[in-house]
Amino acid sequence: MKKPIKICKNPDCQDEIPDYKSAKKEHCNDYCRNHHGYIRRSAENLEFDLSRKGAIKIYKLLKLYKDSGINEQDLDIFEKLGLDTKYLPEPSFFLVNGIKTKCYVLKDIIFGLDPKTETKIIIYKSKK
Repeated sequence: MKKPIKICKNPDCQDEIPDYKSAKKEHCNDYCRNHHGYIRRSAENLEFDLSRKGAIKIYKLLKLYKDSGINEQDLDIFEKLGLDTKYLPEPSFFLVNGIKTKCYVLKDIIFGLDPKTETKIIIYKSKK
């Protein structure tokens, strides 16, 4: 009885698997097996990776402004520079000048939207 022809499950390869010994073999070599796993894991973690990259971009923008001494800027300008508000972290409440204010914490920067208009980002302080 002749063995059925098996095709490599790596979407980039899909070559025929020659002379396999086990019916469980799904890839033609180790590279294809590893690459197929990498593609699968990348697809599974896509949302997490996008969220992490968005938070890093926000942090870099805020750090640039904080280091240059600018503590208040219009939200529109940040959005033009690439800030996407869907990647903001979960808000926390802090006392700012005796007023309970919704703030966001990214690494060592505490910032928030202007409580009155919500059209400006205010960098309150850096943690130390």
